[in-house]
Amino acid sequence: MSDLSLFLGQFLRRPSEIRAIAPTGRATAREMARLITPEMEAVAEIGAGTGTITQAILARGLPAERLELYELNAAFCSRLRQRFPGALVHNLPAQEMVNVGRRGLDAVISGVPTLPMPDDLQAAIVGAALGMMKPGAPFVQITYGPVAPLSEPVRARFGLRHVKSRRIWANLPPAQVYVFRQTA
Repeated sequence: MSDLSLFLGQFLRRPSEIRAIAPTGRATAREMARLITPEMEAVAEIGAGTGTITQAILARGLPAERLELYELNAAFCSRLRQRFPGALVHNLPAQEMVNVGRRGLDAVISGVPTLPMPDDLQAAIVGAALGMMKPGAPFVQITYGPVAPLSEPVRARFGLRHVKSRRIWANLPPAQVYVFRQTA
């Protein structure tokens, strides 16, 4: 079964778990992974889906053993384990990474659809990630909307500043990538 077939099947069966209308495109995945280097000791991807962004992360030279994946959908987790046997796959929500994951993360890459979420859920996810990350490490977030994918109150609460990519038209729907970092 192709990734697209798996994605569409899960979208129809579990629409509350799948918030995107298609898997992340390759151009967007490359943009999300562009800060990853082979020297990084540990990286986490949350909302890993079928692995398009995962593939881009590994293409940057990061060994799979240094990558942790978090995904709610069990079928997607099975696919991720098959495709990336060296990576550690957790069938858990992103905010639970603090209970099982590695500390000292060099980056967190997020495919979780944060824009439509209430502030308390955004804060739980971002707070969990920041609690696992090295100071100043990037939290990379995809969005399809016209505004920042984390609300102003959440950004203020955690002292986050950001830069954003150009709009990536080769994605369905068109996307932007935000890189958030905590201010000193």
